[in-house]
Amino acid sequence: MPANVQTMAYYGEVPWHGLGKKVPKGISAEEMIQAAGLDWTVDLKPALGARKINKKGEYSRYEVVRVPREKEKESPVLLGVVSRRYRPLQNSEAFKFFDPIVGDRKAYFETAGALGEGERIWVMARMPEVMEVVRGDDCFKYLLLSNTHNGEGSVIVKFTTVRVVCQNTLMLAMEDGQKAYRVRHSKQMQFKLDELADFLAITQQVFQEAEQTFRRLAAVKMTSERLEQYFDAVFPRTDVQKKRHEKPPRWGFLQEMFDSQPDLQLPGVQGTLWGAYNAITRFEDYKEPKQDELPDQRLERTWFGAGADNKLTALVKADELAVRWKN
Repeated sequence: MPANVQTMAYYGEVPWHGLGKKVPKGISAEEMIQAAGLDWTVDLKPALGARKINKKGEYSRYEVVRVPREKEKESPVLLGVVSRRYRPLQNSEAFKFFDPIVGDRKAYFETAGALGEGERIWVMARMPEVMEVVRGDDCFKYLLLSNTHNGEGSVIVKFTTVRVVCQNTLMLAMEDGQKAYRVRHSKQMQFKLDELADFLAITQQVFQEAEQTFRRLAAVKMTSERLEQYFDAVFPRTDVQKKRHEKPPRWGFLQEMFDSQPDLQLPGVQGTLWGAYNAITRFEDYKEPKQDELPDQRLERTWFGAGADNKLTALVKADELAVRWKN
C-alpha cells in the first residue's frame, strides 16, 4: 500500500524515509497523535454476509473500519475482519501506555505513525540514557509500541537500540527470549503503579543485558573462518550449496559491508563480531529485499517482519558464538 505522508511525526533529524511532520521535544501523547495524523477512531460494523448468532444481536463477524474525521469527506476505510470477541483499542488509548513514563521524564516521544491505511499504528519513545559500546560508538535506547486494527496480534512493546553513527535499528529480546512485552488488549491501558514499576524494571534489565552483550561482541576478533561460521549460523547454506562448496550470494554482500562500510571500520568495531553483527543489521535495513520497497513496507519488514526476526537471530547467534570464542 502507498505510504501515507500525513500519518507520521518525528522529533529531531529527518528520518531516513523523509516522511512526516517535525514536532518539538517533550510533547504529550495527545499532541503526538494529532501531529502524526492519528487522531481518528475505529469502529465495528457487521461484516458482509455475517449472520446474527444470539439474542443480543451479535454477528458472527465484524469489519474494523477507520472512521473519517469530521473535516474529512472520505468514506470509512476497511482495516480488517474480526470475530465478535474482538475489542478495538483506539489510538489515544494505546498511546496512554507511555503517559506515566513520558510524564515523569523517563522517556520522550520521537516518532509515530501508521502503516498502510492504518492497519498498524506505532510510536517510538526514547529513553534518556545512552549506551557506549566502544569509544565513539553509542546506541540510543528506545521503546517501540505498536497496535493493530486488523485483528492480528495484540499491543506490543519492543525493545530496540539505534546506533548513532549509522542509524541501524537493533532488535532486542527479553530474558526469556520473547521478542516483545505484550500488553493487555483492553480499553484501560493506563498502568497501575505496581505494573509500571514492573515494566520499568524489565526495561532496565533488557537494556543492561544488551549493553553487556554488545561489548562482549566488540571484544571478539574475527577471522575468515569465524566470519563464515557466523554467517552460516544466521543464513545457513542449503544442502546443494554445501555439496558444491558454494556460498550464498548474501554472504558476499555481508563480507563487502564488513570489509568496507565506514561505520564498521571504526576503532574497536573493525574486524570484530560486533562489526559482523552490524553488517547483518545494515543489510536487513538497507539491502533487502532486492525488489523496490515503499517506505511503509520497509518499516513493516525491518521493525515487525522478517527483517526484525533476522536481526534478532543475528544477535542471538552472535552472543552464542562470543561465549564460545571468548578464550
